[in-house]
Amino acid sequence: MLAQDNIEEGEVLFTIPRSALLHHGTTKVSALLEQEKASLESPSGWVPLLLALLYEYTSSQSHWKPYLSLWTDFRTLDHPMFWSKEERDRLLRGTGIPEAVDTDLVNIRREYTDVVLPFITRHSDLWNPDTHTLELYTQLVAFVMAYSFQEPQDEEDDDDDEEEEEKAANPPMMVPMADMLNHVSNHNANLEFTPDSLKMVCVRPIGKGEEVFNTYGQMANWQLLHMYGFTEPYPSNSNDTADIPITTLHKVIKQGIPSGLELVEEKWEMLCEMMQEKGTFVFGKQGCLTDTELHTALKVQQCWLSCVCVCVCVCARADIQEDHFVRDDLRNGNITPPLCILRCCVCQRRSSRSSKITKGGRKRMMKRT
Repeated sequence: MLAQDNIEEGEVLFTIPRSALLHHGTTKVSALLEQEKASLESPSGWVPLLLALLYEYTSSQSHWKPYLSLWTDFRTLDHPMFWSKEERDRLLRGTGIPEAVDTDLVNIRREYTDVVLPFITRHSDLWNPDTHTLELYTQLVAFVMAYSFQEPQDEEDDDDDEEEEEKAANPPMMVPMADMLNHVSNHNANLEFTPDSLKMVCVRPIGKGEEVFNTYGQMANWQLLHMYGFTEPYPSNSNDTADIPITTLHKVIKQGIPSGLELVEEKWEMLCEMMQEKGTFVFGKQGCLTDTELHTALKVQQCWLSCVCVCVCVCARADIQEDHFVRDDLRNGNITPPLCILRCCVCQRRSSRSSKITKGGRKRMMKRT
């Protein structure tokens, strides 16, 4: 979407009434989905929307046809979940994406088999297992992942009930018009939610002929590739990170200690009780973003050496950028010199993956009218 004239900060670019949002409450089968919502519960929370989309997308009489006709051909979706496993493991090794996709595919299959298929079988007058297949369901999951929006929770002052459990995230919904905008971290527009409508608002001046960019959130390149199928060219993504699994620290410590492995394993078990075994240390362009977790891990493992040396690999690049820096802030008054050494060999990125990932600055795949 290009600006036809200069746009000032604060201008409303377009407004979408809530009646124009596609979700489980605005579909033709909304009453049935509400009636059986207890049987549609799942860890993702997406099943009601996905069933609505399965119905509307394949119904020739759908009220949403004008909007649905703008959707991309699902066969062109290029999320890593549609790459071969060999391709993911080879091109994306060390990014965490292959493991995330493997988990996604297992969860999608389980959700379809355990929740969706029994439901559509019970309601064969509206859905057909031969049409509404696992393949189509997986494609819709990828599409929702890339194009849907979630309304943020209302910020309420609950000083008297701070121990209350966190509210579940609002379910996703499809937002016509807004889902046509591409993303960059240095965006110039943002979607605002009001009781009656959603508004795309200019957040900084946009010159005539410039593209209007929304934001999908503070997303590192590995997250953009996983969820949306593209990355921002290096080094424009100010939110990019390198995520080092906690298991990498454990492996490096074991390699560097010729004896005393039994003690190392005891400390590892202790650390796993304190932190999630699948946890990561996150490094951004300004340094470590998870200082507390890194500090805890190093204290438990007692890596008392001369400095901290971290190899940071920026996901958007085809080659490896290494930032070796001393983490002085790890002292915190709790760690005294000499500091710990964390020498992590982060993912080996091959230059051969760059064309697969960036695709020449690939845009989102919604058809333009």
